[in-house]
Amino acid sequence: MFKSDASRGAGKKTDNTEVLLKAAGSVAPINELTVQNRGSLCRSATVQHLQRNDQVKQENAHRFMMYLVDGSVNLMQGKDEVGSLTAGTPEAAQPLFENKSYQSLKAGGAATLVKFGREQYDILLREQQKNSVHVLDVEVGPLDNLIFDDIINDIQVNKISLACFNENTTRITSVLTGGGQVAIPELAEMIQTDPGLSSHIVLAANRAEGNGGDAIQSIRGAISRLGIESTMQTLVGLLKSNSMQPGNAAIEARFRRYIQRSSLASVIMYVLAKDLPHLNPDVAQLAALTSDIGELMLLTYANRHAEQFEDREKLVGVVNSLGEISSSWLLRTWDFAPVFVECAETSRQWYRNHTGDISYADLNTAALLIIQSEMPDEDASSIPSADNLLLARRLQQAGIDILAPAKIMQEATTRLVGIQNLLKAS
Repeated sequence: MFKSDASRGAGKKTDNTEVLLKAAGSVAPINELTVQNRGSLCRSATVQHLQRNDQVKQENAHRFMMYLVDGSVNLMQGKDEVGSLTAGTPEAAQPLFENKSYQSLKAGGAATLVKFGREQYDILLREQQKNSVHVLDVEVGPLDNLIFDDIINDIQVNKISLACFNENTTRITSVLTGGGQVAIPELAEMIQTDPGLSSHIVLAANRAEGNGGDAIQSIRGAISRLGIESTMQTLVGLLKSNSMQPGNAAIEARFRRYIQRSSLASVIMYVLAKDLPHLNPDVAQLAALTSDIGELMLLTYANRHAEQFEDREKLVGVVNSLGEISSSWLLRTWDFAPVFVECAETSRQWYRNHTGDISYADLNTAALLIIQSEMPDEDASSIPSADNLLLARRLQQAGIDILAPAKIMQEATTRLVGIQNLLKAS
């Protein structure tokens, strides 16, 4: 008989996280789960090693899905060999014994199997399918489709572009290529000046090999997972490929507005979260940077067709139609943690009746309301006054008075100036 790693040696369990995660991403139907759910499934999965002539019978196939991930085995029907199976082939990516004619496996040499719990897989898949049902009825026109077709084409080949702000690009590039040492806190602050860089770095960390299945929730966490050197190399590539020169005045004005408001929202959320012990300021800051990431994506791709968007109203119309749905769709596609998807989908539900603890989405709503009150748009805004909102009263009970935001704005502005000075000094 063979033994699992859990029973080898002096009762010590070998860490097979990397083996399990790699298998979970390549075998069917486990690979249908999100990164987070695959990580959850791997925590209860086992790795089992076979040596020459070890046999595995079809037992408890209703409870486990088993796969060959290394080596080869002979397929047995009673005492007769009826075929063979080698790891890495399409047949090996399917569950062993499921709808198969053979009754047992016999190892011709060293081989490795992994076992995933079938019931836990079913639970995770049902929950994933339930959460993925999110329907928005959006009326789109030719310009919306023009941009979205480009986005679809790029996301299919994993080449989504999120424009970097040119004025920051030069500064950050000079720091990264200057040869000096940069600590994680300073590097995180630099990245957080740009929503596009922040989102791409989190994506890289979420998809890094051996990530344990846990989605990144802060820029510092992303740097820690990737390592400083790898993060800096990734940033240099992103700055080269995503630097954008606006094609007309309308795109440039909206782009500057987006960067300004995202930066201010991020520091406001950081300041607000500091006084709430159940929330993490670093998570809050990243939530603000990504909650409207769809607008940045739309502006990036609109710039490819700048001649179609010289009229500011046409550009704003596309952003208003597709901004929210693009944000939540991109965050889900890039395996961002649920807290960030919730911010994108909930923050602009101004009239929601809030109950329970203050959430990151609530802080994001507060930041948007504060920014609108202090820096109102020239045009009519969809953001209402906070005077009669139920959420404003709930925030006030938690010590956050968005009807008198002077102190909040002062602290947020001080932090923003400090970050900008850090970048200039570097």
